[in-house]
Amino acid sequence: MADATNPATESLKQEQQEQRETERRLGKDGMLDKALKDTFPASDPVSVQTPSKPGSQDERQS
Repeated sequence: MADATNPATESLKQEQQEQRETERRLGKDGMLDKALKDTFPASDPVSVQTPSKPGSQDERQS
């Protein structure tokens, strides 16, 4: 059986890798500036997305 990969999955992985590299290169201030440019003009306040895991720290240590 041939090893078939889903193009959508591969594209998502590539996009996520590029986002991580951009975040490392720009830092938090740079990411905030980028988010501002990406959302201008808009009526909502700018927010940089920060990935988080569900559950509190206490729940994960149990």
